[in-house]
Amino acid sequence: MKMVVTGASGLLGREAALSALRRGHQVVAIGGARDPVIPGVLKSVRMNLADAPAVTALMLEEFPEAVINCAALPTVDGCERDPEKARLLNTELPKQLAELAFHVGAKLVHVSTDMVFDGVDGRYGHTSTPRPLSVYGSTKAAGEVAVLRAGREHAAVIRTALLNGNSPGGDRSLHERLFLAWSNGEKTPLFTDEIRQPVGLSNLADALVEVCERNTLSGVYHWAGGDALSRHEIGARILRHFALDPSLITPAQSGAPASRSLRPRDLSLSLVPLAGKMKTPVQTFEEQLSELRVPRGREAWYESVTGRKVVRRLEKGLDF
Repeated sequence: MKMVVTGASGLLGREAALSALRRGHQVVAIGGARDPVIPGVLKSVRMNLADAPAVTALMLEEFPEAVINCAALPTVDGCERDPEKARLLNTELPKQLAELAFHVGAKLVHVSTDMVFDGVDGRYGHTSTPRPLSVYGSTKAAGEVAVLRAGREHAAVIRTALLNGNSPGGDRSLHERLFLAWSNGEKTPLFTDEIRQPVGLSNLADALVEVCERNTLSGVYHWAGGDALSRHEIGARILRHFALDPSLITPAQSGAPASRSLRPRDLSLSLVPLAGKMKTPVQTFEEQLSELRVPRGREAWYESVTGRKVVRRLEKGLDF
């Protein structure tokens, strides 16, 4: 199958492209701010994904059988600073891709977020009503509606959660950002009253590709890890896994009612019905931890504080 993967220079998009390659698909990797450097792809393209005519030209030239849209303005702060860019990338681009995918008969899998919810109730189902608190959440929720209207039976929206994995630069995922702070001598306050459901990076990528392969899966679904945890518990379990000092994190509370904060309290998700339809398994947090490595550039610090030698193995997609 020929797949277009947008946002392929980002953390998830790159992993989705690698997953598609592992599963025998041809991949056209589309990056935004950076060139997507992914071994084995059919073509790598860097382009302004807010340029609607350029996106149209690319889709009509490539005529893919599937599209995985990982492109977004993905941070709350970034969207608050530039709401127009957020609208273009988080709402208008998904709408255009859905229209084009429907036109060429391609399956579209669009990545959305748990941040479409307000975090008041938790354990959100795929039919729960979005109530976003931020520009990021609002533009992603609008993107979902646009995708389903334009893509119809050819489109699936996958809401997902906090990414947990290894990035090429060692500075982009959950544990890598914590390592950066710790190696700089910072003790990290982590909220005990914010619940998240981390998802393994490669596991999510495999799920996205599998949904592309399954013509019967359309509509809105949730995919995350199997464990809903407080941010503090997430940090504590990462510390234990790497045998680091527990005092590197301190418990904190957000201190603001969920209804008046840009930080939703409880974004736990129900994975029904998608988890029951997939060959890709839902991962526990322990299974995710088993895949994590000491981030690149933090090896000397880690060895100095733990006395453990870091043995670095070459990894396909990261080293070659």
